Amino acid sequence: MNTGNTDLSRRGFIKKCVIGGVAVYSAPMIFDKNKAFAATTSEQLKAKWNVGAKPAYRYDAIEKVTGQKIYGRDYRAQDIPDWPKKQHYAHIIRVNRADKILVDLDLSSIPDNAKPYFTITAKTLKDNQLKLPDFYGENMLLPLGNTPDYQGHEVAILLFDTFIKYKQAKAAIEFNDAIFKWGESTELVTANQDPYACWRIIRQQGDAGSDAEDKYSTLHDGLIFPDYENHKPVWNASINPSGNSAEKAMYYANELQNDLSNPDWLVIDKNFTTQSIEPMMLEPEAFNGWFDKNNARLHVVICSQSPQDFYAQAGEVLANSPLSVSIKELIVHTPYIGGGFGAKDHTIFPYYGIIASLYSTNPVRIANDRFQQFQSGLKRHTFNMDHKLAFDKKTKKITGLVSNMVLAGGGRKNFSDSVAMVGASAIQSIYYLPRNDIQAWCHPSATPHAGSMRGYGTLQSMGAMEMMINEAAEALNIDTFELRRINAFKTGQKNTQGATPNGKARYVEMLDLAEKHDIWVHRKQNKLDFEKANPTKMYGVGFGIATKDYGTGAEAPSASVAITPEGKIVIQVCSIEMGTGTETSQGALIAKYLGNMADEVHMAKIQEFDAMELIESDSPYTMAQAHQDEMSQKPTWTPAIGMASSASQSSFFQSHATAQAAKLILQYSLLPAAAAIINSQSTAKVDPATVKYNWDKGAMVLAGQQPIPFALLAKKAHAMGLITSVMTHAFNRWEWATADFDINGKKQNFPLDAIAIQYGIGATAEQKQHYNAAGYQVIKRLSVNYPKTNMNNAMVTYYTPCATLVEIAIDKKQGNIEILRTHSWIEPGNVHVKELVEGQLEGGLTMGVGHALYEYLPDDETGAGTGKWNLDRYQVPFAKHNGVWNMKHTIMPPLSDSDDSKGVAEVVMIPVVPALVEAIYQATNQRFYHLPITPQDILKAI
Repeated sequence: MNTGNTDLSRRGFIKKCVIGGVAVYSAPMIFDKNKAFAATTSEQLKAKWNVGAKPAYRYDAIEKVTGQKIYGRDYRAQDIPDWPKKQHYAHIIRVNRADKILVDLDLSSIPDNAKPYFTITAKTLKDNQLKLPDFYGENMLLPLGNTPDYQGHEVAILLFDTFIKYKQAKAAIEFNDAIFKWGESTELVTANQDPYACWRIIRQQGDAGSDAEDKYSTLHDGLIFPDYENHKPVWNASINPSGNSAEKAMYYANELQNDLSNPDWLVIDKNFTTQSIEPMMLEPEAFNGWFDKNNARLHVVICSQSPQDFYAQAGEVLANSPLSVSIKELIVHTPYIGGGFGAKDHTIFPYYGIIASLYSTNPVRIANDRFQQFQSGLKRHTFNMDHKLAFDKKTKKITGLVSNMVLAGGGRKNFSDSVAMVGASAIQSIYYLPRNDIQAWCHPSATPHAGSMRGYGTLQSMGAMEMMINEAAEALNIDTFELRRINAFKTGQKNTQGATPNGKARYVEMLDLAEKHDIWVHRKQNKLDFEKANPTKMYGVGFGIATKDYGTGAEAPSASVAITPEGKIVIQVCSIEMGTGTETSQGALIAKYLGNMADEVHMAKIQEFDAMELIESDSPYTMAQAHQDEMSQKPTWTPAIGMASSASQSSFFQSHATAQAAKLILQYSLLPAAAAIINSQSTAKVDPATVKYNWDKGAMVLAGQQPIPFALLAKKAHAMGLITSVMTHAFNRWEWATADFDINGKKQNFPLDAIAIQYGIGATAEQKQHYNAAGYQVIKRLSVNYPKTNMNNAMVTYYTPCATLVEIAIDKKQGNIEILRTHSWIEPGNVHVKELVEGQLEGGLTMGVGHALYEYLPDDETGAGTGKWNLDRYQVPFAKHNGVWNMKHTIMPPLSDSDDSKGVAEVVMIPVVPALVEAIYQATNQRFYHLPITPQDILKAI
């Protein structure tokens, strides 16, 4: 593809949007493959990935092991066809403190032969009216004469025309504190800012119990919000059980608070703190961009989990600047990214790349090293939590929870508002709470930004809940598993928001399995035997369980499935592959419907789905019901067009769109083709609408007939001009939107809100007359039913549970913890690819171990914002820390073949944390309420 001089409209691209005269396009990431070939048999090997009943290996496995998988960080200008071959480089200067005025920037230490040819400053941006999208806040570059908003605040971008100059300059200034000329000390900027967000979830069940209508809940009575005084939330509403929503909420919150003094209640009243953590994805962030002035095009190569959002927001950056006069098109290239897990979700990094590209005279590469990534990348929020969990001393049932969680969000908001919300709604975990008053608020801090890092607030809040359950069991003199069973959430009960979760609750079943495991059953005797044989060590066993929500409440997956005349299956999806195996699972799941796995899987597609001609008009989270009702009358409107690859969305949400497309291919292409083949050979006529069939080794078998190979079905479907390519779009606000469509004269209802089709090569001109510029026919829906907007108040309704047992030994002299054995249980519904779930379980164990025992960044002026943190100071868990040879798991089978596939990802790490904390207590008889628990903590305690 010629990305430099070809008219994009002739290459099949469709305009996504035009903002201020800038047309934004997506384009496939083209790489000169001759530079990457490392094996001559890759194509032959790759073709075997989908031979058999399940994937032989990951879809991208051959490229990975032979060095052919190309990530965004790998790209250079010389690798991209039609880009200039001269590569320029950029370096971002970031401050290392935030408590003084930055008077000047002294770059005299850079050698004369390595000076930048241009330096971009805040003045440069102001002169051209360039600023960040509103999502990120202000002060993209710190103006001189001001106090930084946070440690790591970007001050300038230096441009270099050779790699040697760039490296020389970087070496001279990267750890050189003298380049910053500081003035007087000042108060931190963030000390005078209101919280990013504050949420309060109050619920009071009805007098008749959990089955009755709630007296008050967030779902039915709405969200309430505080005033801010001295930059802290204050709830000034009156206490009135018959008043407005806020007044009623304060009444029930006050009533619960007063009841905590009930002498018949046991109240576990504890403070928990959790730390800031570096995501440590495989590759630090990178960018490459080229402003093609001759064609008024800006090309950008981004490494993002959320290209759909970048797609629109980058257009805003350009559209609001006079520079948009000279930029007519923004071309967004989205390659593989080297790890993400939240760290590359709505990252600010690509916007600095855009700015560098505008002022560079050639393609410019900007890439963090690991020091820079520590200083500037998204972090996990710290939590400071005060919890009061109450139990009835007789029944042992939970009677209420009062919780106040305070998060530090760093210098830019990012997703701090939703992380606080999710943390608050998650603390319930697997337990039923008849009454709750949960508050979570996040304040700005002068540290690197915190964002949607894996766990998303649930790791912190659910971990604390499990620790309280363990402590309560001891105080109530009851077995810890029995206490959990008594309080486990039952199917049909309401969560803390008053919403009823989807699916069947299987928590008691999981508890029963774990309680019978050898690690637990023999823990007391094993402790005696182990400590007798190892007198310098202490032995302990701990258990943790959690249920993690997945989804955002505004999931909008797109997918397409096409069959070629030669019998190949080609899939396109909107999700990003960031190492979790989404590419493999999407290619495999269609075999259930089409008898074969995909031959090609294309990820991170955006532009292609414009063929459905969808429009959106407002935020799906804040739009009024009246607005949704009005816009729903438009047959191509949707509450949200795209979604980021986050919130464990691929297994359930992305798969939904992919599976629906495959089902449509089956119904409108393969079954009619099979019927036509049989009917042409037999007097016994087959009706494709009612015929019974099954798949056997990639061939369709109809009752009493010879198997029909897939290739023959595809060939016949094309020859008949049947539907051979289907695009689908769906929307989920804690339940799927449904719509009526008329396809080939047949009205049907689907859990989709948009469908577009292509016919086979034998299609007539009449069939193609309604094709749009993309070559698709949009099937205009006849009616649609979107979930009500008040479902946003549900916050979460989809959950996946996971439990973990850990067996540890602690060295009395050094305080080191050795993990002897672990066993995890997960209930993921119907699994697409078992090995991918197993890989997530193994990775989750490591992440949980890191959070509980090793990983830590100071949340103050000595932390990552200094720019001097790297793996020499930051401890990540190694294989030796994980007990890798004794990591076992149980994947619970689904209740039926029709069960959905659930989101997994983050939940696998959460129970590991409280299990380890409890195991430490069982070994040392000392409870800890902070993380991580270090060897020094243990030695001090014992």
